[in-house]
Amino acid sequence: MNYFFSVQSHKCYGVFLTIFFSYFVTFVGLAAEPPHQHGPAEAHHHPAGWQFTMPKGDPAKGREVFIKYECYFCHEVRGEGFEKLPFAGVDYGPELSQMGPMHPLEYFTESIINPSAWAEKGYRGPDGKSTMPAYNDRMTVQELIDVSTYLASLKPKSMSKSVSAEGKVVAVVSESNQIVLEHGEIKGFMDPMTMGYKVSTPSLLKAVKPGDRVEFTIDTEKLVITKITKLNK
Repeated sequence: MNYFFSVQSHKCYGVFLTIFFSYFVTFVGLAAEPPHQHGPAEAHHHPAGWQFTMPKGDPAKGREVFIKYECYFCHEVRGEGFEKLPFAGVDYGPELSQMGPMHPLEYFTESIINPSAWAEKGYRGPDGKSTMPAYNDRMTVQELIDVSTYLASLKPKSMSKSVSAEGKVVAVVSESNQIVLEHGEIKGFMDPMTMGYKVSTPSLLKAVKPGDRVEFTIDTEKLVITKITKLNK
């Protein structure tokens, strides 16, 4: 009887050692493995050069959205016939018929969902915020896509190849061949605004500096300044 228990005890002890050794080897092996390296997808970083882009919608449906939300109350769009609708032009914001070639699609989207981001001083209230009504709680995403596409499609029906105007130089950005100008209304082309323009040649920027009064000529198709003349103060 004692022999039996002795043999059984040795067997159980042997099984215990085998199991323990197996777990020990497994643990040591796991500890020896290098930490898991996250791949690009697991790192959850956005790709290099990423920027938000809007899908293109239906401009015809976007025009319907423009009417649905009565945007013509504040915004004139020459050539679109909105002036025939009730209360059109009660409180003008920027005229929009020439805006399409001037801005990327996403600019119009941001102007709708966050109008204070780039609103001109004349379109801001006493609190510094845009006077444009908010539509974020009413407009669907698809409506936003379509109306942005409609606005981006707007361009003058007929226009001279070039227009000239006067303004003040706000900034000169030589690295990107751009000049920022504050100017009044360019009749039949653009409302008063402060805006950056590409220049046709970098040499146009050499003779001007911020604060200068200038006369400038814009290529209306390319929206590029082709001539800048400094005015006497």
